[in-house]
Amino acid sequence: MDEKATIPYPKRTEDIILLVCEPATEYGKPIVYQGTTIVNALKDYYSFTTNREKVDVLKWIVAQPAFTELKRLSMAENKIFTLYTNQYDEILKTGEIPNNLQIAQKFVKNGYDVFLLANPRITKSADFIVRQKNKFFYVEGKNSSGGSALSVRLSEGARQSEIIAVNFSNYPKFHELLTFVKHAFEVNSALRTIILFKKARMITISCKLLKAPNGENIFFKLWNLKK
Repeated sequence: MDEKATIPYPKRTEDIILLVCEPATEYGKPIVYQGTTIVNALKDYYSFTTNREKVDVLKWIVAQPAFTELKRLSMAENKIFTLYTNQYDEILKTGEIPNNLQIAQKFVKNGYDVFLLANPRITKSADFIVRQKNKFFYVEGKNSSGGSALSVRLSEGARQSEIIAVNFSNYPKFHELLTFVKHAFEVNSALRTIILFKKARMITISCKLLKAPNGENIFFKLWNLKK
């Protein structure tokens, strides 16, 4: 998802969020929000069909003042933001870093800002909004020790977002990894990108890449690159 947001999604007022729309053929009908505005925005994300609409939703969500920086895990250049800073601070005091925070840290080390999202019960959602300059990505995070469980994680993630980020505790062999990644793209038509973290190194594999004549060889080189 690499289009820049053009028109702000909803403009914020004190009590009501009003979606400012372009013509109905492009953005649909205006929507008035009351109450759980971020949840409603996430609902719209899944109903919109164009990248521009989706990016405008993500851009609006990260602008909400409820987000605060999680300073313990942020860096000078890039930062992690959350709606529940105090809750995470208490967890981090114990020395434990939850799985999603491990993934968020790796995005930060690769030059991204990360906005952690809650998982509302009334709508499906992914784990992160990831931002790099003016580009926004909606990402589901998964942790895997490899093996057949990886295939399950990818299938789960594809139901929540078109971009999945996988953090490995044990690295699978390349042939096994390739099989699972190819299968995930084949059976989930909406899945566009799988991001693989090998330690802190970020490997981005798109469906388009794997369909290219030399795509599997490029994937092999990226996975086995020494850095």
